[in-house]
Amino acid sequence: MSHALTVHDLTASGAFEMIRRRVLPLLAAAVLTVPALSGCILISTENPDYDPPAPVPTTAGAPAGKAPATGLPTAMPSLPGSRKPASGKTIEDPCELLNKVEVIALTGRQVTRTDADGADEDTAVRFCQWQLDGGQLAVFVSHTTETEFGLQAKNGTPVTGVGDAVFTQGGHLYVLAGDVQVDVYARGGEDAANLKVARQVATTVLPRL
Repeated sequence: MSHALTVHDLTASGAFEMIRRRVLPLLAAAVLTVPALSGCILISTENPDYDPPAPVPTTAGAPAGKAPATGLPTAMPSLPGSRKPASGKTIEDPCELLNKVEVIALTGRQVTRTDADGADEDTAVRFCQWQLDGGQLAVFVSHTTETEFGLQAKNGTPVTGVGDAVFTQGGHLYVLAGDVQVDVYARGGEDAANLKVARQVATTVLPRL
């Protein structure tokens, strides 16, 4: 007849001591492992929709309320010889040198916008820019000397037909008339056509300076 083993029987047989030695280390390992695993689970699953904030940029942008200038010509001239007008001399607003009807007639294009420089009369370089339908016209006026103009002309291509001296460089037509330098930039056609427009514009504005 079988009967259940008691703790006394296990102890007496030495089996209880064997079980204690084998089972207790396993239980201890399980107790230590479960918190560690649960900690990993919490770290990886807590707030699954959380997005860390983007880093704050360290490079400062344009000051608040300041926008890039939009009235400046897209092709500024290179005028190393330009200087502020001598005492008693001023530079007229180039936008007053040509009216809209004349610009249309000279370029063969409709005027979509006119950009004035808004500068004072004693500014070294005055300009006006006419945005055209498929093109652009800009006129820059400054004071210079024959020597300074000649130095600049060495880097350009000489042409004739207007003013005291004239040359082209980088798509601009530079004209000297006395101590005044006129820079005309015409865009919209082939180079030869643009040069023809620039000459016509210079011929028109020079007598008005």
